[in-house]
Amino acid sequence: MALSVGQNYGSSRTVLVNNQQVDLQNLKELRDLPEKHRAGREEEIRSGAEFLQQFPRFPASRACADLPWAILFLLTLLALLLFVATSMGELNSQAAAHSSRHLQTTSYGYVVDDAPGGSESGTYPGSQPMQHTFAADGNMHISESEGRHLAASICLACVAGAVGGLVSAALWIMAAKACASPVVYFSLYAIPALLMVGGLLALLGGSIHAGIMLCLLGGLMIVLTMCCWARYIPFTIEIVQMVATAFSERSEMVVISAIGGFVGPLWITLVILGYLAYYIKRTGGMSAEPSDGDSGAIYFFFFVFLWGIGVIGNVSHMAYCGVFSRWYFEEDEAPLLKSLHVATVTSFGSICFGTMMVAAINTVEAIVRGIRHAAQEDGNIVGCVIALIMEAIISCIGDLMEYFNEWVYAMCALRGGSFCDSARGTCTLISCTGMKAIIGDVLIDRVVGFGLLLATVAGGGLAALAGLLTATDTGGSMSRGDVIACSLAVGLVSAAISGGGVMLIMGSGTKAILMCWAEDPDRLHQQHGFEALHTELNNKAREWK
Repeated sequence: MALSVGQNYGSSRTVLVNNQQVDLQNLKELRDLPEKHRAGREEEIRSGAEFLQQFPRFPASRACADLPWAILFLLTLLALLLFVATSMGELNSQAAAHSSRHLQTTSYGYVVDDAPGGSESGTYPGSQPMQHTFAADGNMHISESEGRHLAASICLACVAGAVGGLVSAALWIMAAKACASPVVYFSLYAIPALLMVGGLLALLGGSIHAGIMLCLLGGLMIVLTMCCWARYIPFTIEIVQMVATAFSERSEMVVISAIGGFVGPLWITLVILGYLAYYIKRTGGMSAEPSDGDSGAIYFFFFVFLWGIGVIGNVSHMAYCGVFSRWYFEEDEAPLLKSLHVATVTSFGSICFGTMMVAAINTVEAIVRGIRHAAQEDGNIVGCVIALIMEAIISCIGDLMEYFNEWVYAMCALRGGSFCDSARGTCTLISCTGMKAIIGDVLIDRVVGFGLLLATVAGGGLAALAGLLTATDTGGSMSRGDVIACSLAVGLVSAAISGGGVMLIMGSGTKAILMCWAEDPDRLHQQHGFEALHTELNNKAREWK
């Protein structure tokens, strides 16, 4: 055990971390701080050390932390569900009225345009149906049978894309275990190479400006990789191999990805229906133009959307961290179920609280962006510049908080405790063990990004194949190409969601295992055999301290 409960937390100059006395006077982070900020930072480190002492790893029982925030989120979910459920009648009637404004569909499935000035665009029973049905406004409309066939094709494409993305991402991680070095190098150089190829194709096609920009961007990324990031590649290879090995031994965590890939689209649909229901009640119909007074509601639903999507993603992240942490400390009793229980019950409030802060910051950023666009349209240069500066500052704050929260959730998965206590414990552990030098040298996000790209393309291709196999040329208004295009679009989205959930495993695993290494470094080489990585981590940590 890294920290012995019941011991004192250290003298006035030291704190006890990893069963070692850390001299705060010699801590690099404190030495680099101005004198006026040093005392406050010392107090934060001491508070974090107390948390690490008081909360053991994987306690037998955990209290529900930050419960009020979990209740607030669940009440928001319940209110949204009730609002949508009570508005379904209006939603259905408005949808029917909107779809029949320019056309009517007879029981035979033919389309008749009854818009003002319209003309007959179909045939009546007893005559031969037209090959294509168009309304007078030039828009193409599909028959009832075509609509049913298209819906079935889209559903099949959605499933095919999700399965393809999930399987492809899992295979990418397994490939990282078998040959980590080619996977990392390919991830770092493939995207810049693709950008340059796309730029050359654009130049050949006559798009001079787009081609030049793509070539310059790809070339710049290659130069940065070779000059700035090349020295981090060997270390990243070792990290990727470690995470992939842990995943191969705990591959059941793919279930978490499947659950997240199912719940995510449901939340998106629920928020969209909620906003449409509000809009209909506010304006009296979907055809009414939005007013300036609706912007507050738009930002509110945007906040709710970000909050829910963030909660779903962070529940998956914390569950992954729990599985990886239990792998590191060889806690083999039901690691998946216990990790899911922590993420969805005992630490769910911490997730809701941390995610709410990030969602609020991103919403404020969206508001400032709207102000900037308004100033730009009005020709207000000063207002546009000020709003742009504010937007950049808020965006940086949001990104930093979102990144730090991921480490805090790893601590919650390991020990429990409230969000704020876990944040203090995380800061203390990172500051006193030299983790800052390690965190900055890992290029895992590039590997994750390219894996997501591959999963999206593979899932989209599988969905397009499903559309090709199910599409039939019925002589209606939709061709086989239209069905395949719809299937491809739906498949790309579903593959990105499911593949992203699987690729999140690599980022979560990296943070969880590095956090566990900071708590108990020797296990990495004694129990798991990663001697070279353990030595590299120790060297980097000593350089920082």
